[in-house]
Amino acid sequence: MFDNDSIMRLACSIAFERMGKTSPNPAVGAVITKNGRIIGNGGTQNYGGNHAEVMAIKDALSRGEDLYGAEIFVSLEPCSHYGKTPPCTEAIIQSGIKKVYIPLLDPNPLVSGRGVQRLLDCGVDVEIMHKFFPMAADLLRGFKKYILRGKPFIINKCAMTLDGKIAANSGDSRWISSDSSRLLVHKLRSKVDAVIVGKNTFLNDNPSLNVRPGDFSEEAFFPFDMGINLTGRYNFFLEELFRAKPDPDIEPLRVLIGMPDYIPEGSNFFRDDNYVVITSKKSYNEKIAKNSNLKNFDFRQRLVVGEYDDPSKEVDFILEVLKAHGVMHAMLEGGSGINGTFFNAGAIDMFMYIIAPKVAGNGIPPISGAPVEKISDSLLLYDVTTASIGRDILICGYKEQYNFEMM
Repeated sequence: MFDNDSIMRLACSIAFERMGKTSPNPAVGAVITKNGRIIGNGGTQNYGGNHAEVMAIKDALSRGEDLYGAEIFVSLEPCSHYGKTPPCTEAIIQSGIKKVYIPLLDPNPLVSGRGVQRLLDCGVDVEIMHKFFPMAADLLRGFKKYILRGKPFIINKCAMTLDGKIAANSGDSRWISSDSSRLLVHKLRSKVDAVIVGKNTFLNDNPSLNVRPGDFSEEAFFPFDMGINLTGRYNFFLEELFRAKPDPDIEPLRVLIGMPDYIPEGSNFFRDDNYVVITSKKSYNEKIAKNSNLKNFDFRQRLVVGEYDDPSKEVDFILEVLKAHGVMHAMLEGGSGINGTFFNAGAIDMFMYIIAPKVAGNGIPPISGAPVEKISDSLLLYDVTTASIGRDILICGYKEQYNFEMM
């Protein structure tokens, strides 16, 4: 026998597992029960594929189960409109399921409350499990921003010394954090649609920006296998991220901001076509005029040149390009300059800063050019969570408090 709480938690865990694979649709999980047994489950498929409810129904039917009188637990209100697929409400109604449990309404205005109403109108009972609202909301921050504001959700990841340096003045940064902390970054790459770097990181680090669990020894996995305790606000996304295995089959889009001075031979960034380079027309023309290496390089139609002259419009242009590429969650792994560009534009939604017990003295800060003259004007983060990862400390917080309609 399973209690309702454990079943809803399982639905949310399935939703987390599907993150990084469904954009621009939200990652949703669904579990069907009958007579105290789990008879089917499923998660949202890749964009254009079946939603979680349909996958769970198909799973139950493939097992020979009778759905009449069953109950379904879904991590988000079922959709009630036609998109790439028919409404999930209709699949539930036609299946004979008698009751639907959800933790919150869909932030999409096309759905919000309408899915619940459609189910009720057709005699399907609906219960909102309010206690699971924060858990489900942790997984939906990116979708909410994407659907309501039309912009991707930006996660800024930084590793720094105790005195706040992400690199020595020479640019050297290998390695500030522990192997376990760097493994966490690979876990996170499995859950985003794109990884962003600036031209300095591109030239200094020759980054691959993919998921490589094979780079790490068993010792790196040990803190996660033992279990990491969260302090501060409970964060379901982080808890699941700690448990997750980095998926090497996930290849987030590689994004380079700015035209570099040259393209190094054997650049990992350009190893295949899963990338985009975004730059201004002014920078493009200046660099091309100076360097035949750039002029003759084949960007394979993955170079996007913006017409803007005002630097303040740069980030808006970048976000529009990312959206056009179907990016809902992006991780900013750049250096001080590109971090500052996004921070000054108010475009960073989630900060994941890893602090190592090292002191550098002189060095490069995580954000340059921040327009704050008084500490009282600093950005105060919300919903802050901390955790010890081996010798390092993770501090995670958000620019905004979540504010979803709970009904």
